[in-house]
Amino acid sequence: MLEASLTFGLSEFDKATFDLEHKQLPYAMMLALNDTAKGARKAVQVQMGKSFDRPTPFAKRGVVYEQATKDKLDARVVIYGSKTPHGGLPAAYFLGPQVDGGQRRLKAFEVQLKDRGLLPEGHVVVPAERTKLDRYGNVSQGQLNRIMSGLKIDYRGAGATRVASTKKGKAKRARGSRGGVYFVPGPGSHLAPGVWLELGFPYRAIFPVLMFVKQGGYVKRLPFHRVVGEYSAQHLPKNFTRGWNRALRTAR
Repeated sequence: MLEASLTFGLSEFDKATFDLEHKQLPYAMMLALNDTAKGARKAVQVQMGKSFDRPTPFAKRGVVYEQATKDKLDARVVIYGSKTPHGGLPAAYFLGPQVDGGQRRLKAFEVQLKDRGLLPEGHVVVPAERTKLDRYGNVSQGQLNRIMSGLKIDYRGAGATRVASTKKGKAKRARGSRGGVYFVPGPGSHLAPGVWLELGFPYRAIFPVLMFVKQGGYVKRLPFHRVVGEYSAQHLPKNFTRGWNRALRTAR
């Protein structure tokens, strides 16, 4: 009798199964998570354009994603909260209230104004009606530099200079650019609280450039968690399929 026996190589099967389970599966999951987090980050940035009026590139760049690895299968979309390289406010500082609601924190120059007794407690700074704004609707850096310099405040540094001293009860004034004088009206003034500019020759005029208004609470405007959750639910399964196919190709 002639015969040819067939056997199932369980050892080879176990090896192949182990390789798929412990090497290729984590790799596929890592690819899926990273692709999904990258797309979710973009979805949040797109939503920012809908929720806000002309969000700045700096604000959009504040939304980042942390990649997963095969050993740490956890990718995240993050609004970063660490200090920027140039000492600016991190995105979480000013975007946080837009996500969770509540009051925004004071900006660095507002803190300086408050520390010098110019900005009342519970108030924030907003541009006056005639103040020129940049293309994102904010007071430009250059203009803010001139205003703070005119008040003799270097709001970038921790060791800021003092405001020019004046007699008690009178406006605190300092020479501004182009012959103008920036000042904050003193107690009892008929002028609204804020920073005003007084122009001299050839005519005398005063007008506000920054106004001090009572701080109000923010409503939730950026549905950050919903956008990430909905994007993940929609794209993670197909991203895993694509990642699994890629993992199988690399295993050959």
